[in-house]
Amino acid sequence: MEPVFSDDLYRYRWEGQVAAAGMNPYDHRPAEPGLAALLSEHVDGKDFKPVYGPLLQTLQLWLARAGGGSLAVMKLGACAAELALCWLLFAWVEEKWRWMAWGWCPMGIVEFWGMGHHDAVMVALAIGALWCAERARWPWAYALLGLAGATKYWPLLLWPAFLKLGGRRWAWLAPAVFVLCWWPWWTDVSENARFMGGYVGGWRNNDILFGAILAAAGSLDTAKRVSAAIIVLGSLGAALWAKTARAAYWAVVLTILLVSANVHPWYLTWLMPLTVFAWPWPVVIWGVLAPIHYAVLIRWREEHVWDGVSNWRWAVYLPVLAALMVQKVRRTRVGESRS
Repeated sequence: MEPVFSDDLYRYRWEGQVAAAGMNPYDHRPAEPGLAALLSEHVDGKDFKPVYGPLLQTLQLWLARAGGGSLAVMKLGACAAELALCWLLFAWVEEKWRWMAWGWCPMGIVEFWGMGHHDAVMVALAIGALWCAERARWPWAYALLGLAGATKYWPLLLWPAFLKLGGRRWAWLAPAVFVLCWWPWWTDVSENARFMGGYVGGWRNNDILFGAILAAAGSLDTAKRVSAAIIVLGSLGAALWAKTARAAYWAVVLTILLVSANVHPWYLTWLMPLTVFAWPWPVVIWGVLAPIHYAVLIRWREEHVWDGVSNWRWAVYLPVLAALMVQKVRRTRVGESRS
């Protein structure tokens, strides 16, 4: 299908074509006149430089060369990663029917096979790292964690938890692999890094906790810093109390999703593959309702206005908040009855 819900695939293609032309994508922005021949009218954000991780830049280069700019070919990385993830989950889960919680999940099919989001690569690598960690295959666990971090960065927050759980003599592998992935692309990325703040507290559609943080902070910049601090502390907390790599992953991802200002629908694919092991209803409800956020595309296509804080967001977050509260009450009652 055409990537009708997202223009990210066009951005992937542009970055891959820039690299194929012998330039470093991190040094350029689509608005530059000299790159007009590579630009598609579907590429938005023409004034900012790339922010995706170096492993994705390498993948985009290979796909751009292989397909000559074909959108179908640019999707192949996401499709192959999702197939690998399906195989891994099916092999991992004991009750095989539970695999359908992810294998038949429309979100993964639409966001990876339809929209071509490279998050599939990160999720497959991160879940692979968990699989290796829970089997004490630490060299592979740390190597895969480094590769996952070289896609969307945040999986590196799991490094402290891995360090606590075991295999410390292999812990250097994660940062080493991450640096190695950067080697072909290294340049001054300070401007790129500043723009990445938008993912934590720039664009906004998530009011589960960020709305309260913003109200208390009084300014968007302060709220962004507070949110970033909470995310880092959440990873450290996961390292301290998590008894399994899977529990640490849950803690880190939920912290990111709860406190970030912006949660695109495909961000839920970071977490939903693990529903093959358990069905936390707030997460399931969130995944079902998250596509409502695509209502923002109506004004975006007609007026080029990104209205992320429209009232549509409450159709997602009020049910999610209610489910979280119900789950909290139930767990409290269970705890009281056991005591």
